[in-house]
Amino acid sequence: MTGNLFLSLRNLALKSVLTLQAAGVLLRHWRGQEPGHPEWQKLLRLHCMTNGVSTEIARKAMGLLNPAPSAPRSFKSMFGDFDAAATTRIAGQIRRNGYYILPSRVPEDICDEIAAGVRSYQGWTWYDAAGPHTIAQFDPDHLEAARYVLPEAEIWKIKAYQRIIADPFFVNLSQAYFGSVAALKEIGLWWSPAIKNRAADAEAAQMFHFDYDAAPVWLKFFVYLNDIGPQNGPHVFVKGTNRLGQDKSRDILSRGYVRLSDEEIAQTYGAENILEMTGLKGAVFAVDTMGFHKGKQPAVGHRLLAQLEFASPLFVPARSHPLPLPANAIADLLAAKAAQPGAFARFPTAT
Repeated sequence: MTGNLFLSLRNLALKSVLTLQAAGVLLRHWRGQEPGHPEWQKLLRLHCMTNGVSTEIARKAMGLLNPAPSAPRSFKSMFGDFDAAATTRIAGQIRRNGYYILPSRVPEDICDEIAAGVRSYQGWTWYDAAGPHTIAQFDPDHLEAARYVLPEAEIWKIKAYQRIIADPFFVNLSQAYFGSVAALKEIGLWWSPAIKNRAADAEAAQMFHFDYDAAPVWLKFFVYLNDIGPQNGPHVFVKGTNRLGQDKSRDILSRGYVRLSDEEIAQTYGAENILEMTGLKGAVFAVDTMGFHKGKQPAVGHRLLAQLEFASPLFVPARSHPLPLPANAIADLLAAKAAQPGAFARFPTAT
């Protein structure tokens, strides 16, 4: 009995310390200071100890500290025309379910242009416990790692990818979802090949987990650059697990930032809520990856995926890690930056 009381008091004291530290992080951000990895670790630890309640509070605080520059508005996109009501409705659906599947797709010519260059893009890298490894030549027909990633600076040079980034849908939906400033945190491009006789790779995000990327709130957009069926490694998401403070998540979060088996996820949340997001080339998914998810291990073929991540910019390294736009930036991208300078704060115009 005495031991349990001691543990309870110790946990309460630790929560109090972490809460004060988290408040300090928010205050420093409001004063213009950029938090780093240690602050991120404190928020993550508090998130796990409070079953996400601390993150929910931090999200509300971020909305007050960084209010959206404008209410949702009408805009034209490669995905169609959107008015304020449509954007608000989509944001509400993501809050309920954790995801939104766009009915329209990225045009095929954009996807094909990106995919056609995979052999010539420089710097493809794969990761293991020892760190990053860069291959001298990328041959899609002879790959042995679970995932190959292209460096962000190289991705920005791809003009077809620039056309995706420049589309106003992504920043407008992110801003509506956050209720605060939406900043482009980073972009990604990776290739996940099928490898025979290989177990799911946790380093390649092939086991269930939640993200804690750009605390306290972020939104990721995934674009399939090839057709993805059940055997090609679709994104898998557990519906509704983005909602914070649920009793079902309490035991899992109490273990910290861990990888989870398919069996535990199905037992905890129900197999009917585990969604495999298959789609044709150009399919787009908006996902709050605070919810449990994974990239299914491809059994045949491969998955070529583009990703844009927006955040309400507590941990967007706009000052410490800026990445200038490439010299070949297209007019649409420059116009998007001029229209939404806060969204591109990390990406100054090249001089």
